[in-house]
Amino acid sequence: MTWLAILATLAWVWVAFTQVRVALRLGILPERVASELPTLSVLIPACNEQSTLAEALRSLLAVDYPDLEIVLVNDRSTDATGDLMESLAAGDARVRVVHIHELPPHWLGKTHALHVASQSARGEWLLFTDADVHFEPLALKRAVSLALERNLDHLCLGPRLVCGTFWEKIFVSFFCTAFFSRYRPDLVDREGPFYVGVGAFNLLRASVHRELGGHSALAMQVLDDMELGRLVKGRGFRQGFVGAGEAVRVRWAVGLRDQIQVLEKNAFGGLGYSPGFAVLASLITLMGSLAPLWLLGCGFCWWGVLGLLCMQVCALVSAPGLGSPRWAGLFFPLAGVLLVFTMLRSCWLGMRRGGIVWRGTFYSLEELRAAAP
Repeated sequence: MTWLAILATLAWVWVAFTQVRVALRLGILPERVASELPTLSVLIPACNEQSTLAEALRSLLAVDYPDLEIVLVNDRSTDATGDLMESLAAGDARVRVVHIHELPPHWLGKTHALHVASQSARGEWLLFTDADVHFEPLALKRAVSLALERNLDHLCLGPRLVCGTFWEKIFVSFFCTAFFSRYRPDLVDREGPFYVGVGAFNLLRASVHRELGGHSALAMQVLDDMELGRLVKGRGFRQGFVGAGEAVRVRWAVGLRDQIQVLEKNAFGGLGYSPGFAVLASLITLMGSLAPLWLLGCGFCWWGVLGLLCMQVCALVSAPGLGSPRWAGLFFPLAGVLLVFTMLRSCWLGMRRGGIVWRGTFYSLEELRAAAP
């Protein structure tokens, strides 16, 4: 067991080194703006999101962009989401509302909503985003300008993640450390296996979206944002990723319970809907998270301190871009245990239900597995 803990600590050395490289390579969205900008359609699906929609949309309506279309999709909401959309659209000619009353078979609600929105969008570029994302006034100009400057087909922005509670702060820092180590967004602009997608900000050429088959190719993909990135990169299109800084902000979850529920449908899908893989990934995560504490308890103090130091380095280098606290690495062992619980809970619920429940709609494991990449 001790040797496994030492190996896990050496893995943290590699993770810390990787995080430093990612931080050095990834930039923040530049301030410069192109003199001529193409038409842009912003596509936002929402299902029962009246509590977050109004404030987020007001920030979008305050955006400065010369030829902007905003398509809001009310996806079978049972609250006041649709009425709120209509009231906002009545005061702004750039806004158009689409109401969906029924979900056709073999579609997830969100992917179908984005499919419907993209079918009627007129922009040369499409921005797929969420109903709780906040934009600063020049965010869209700056993002499209960067995509044009770098001749990209797909640009993702890593939003500033607003964290209110202690649990949000440590979990966001730990989760993003794992994400950056696994997907290496600093390398997506090169040839190779790395790709990325960000649900809060996926900016894509409309022509590329059509060539990929639109969201029909993502109909049953729970991780639709990442799968979009995989398709873009797999077809040889140019992809890029930068940090948004304060230009794009989102609160990923509100409190501990919400964090666990947000990942309820994503975690099992990210593990390929495989209970065996879920258990293996959980054991590896648990070992990696607790190894430094185990080594300290067994008297291997230098190894334990090295592991904790590497965790803190990861939190330090990611803090400026994410907006997470620099001290979050001190609690990575606790955050790792929380992630393991979340993964196992997602797997257990998926197996017990025979599928996942997302925004009140049930999707069977049989259909999800059949559509898995």
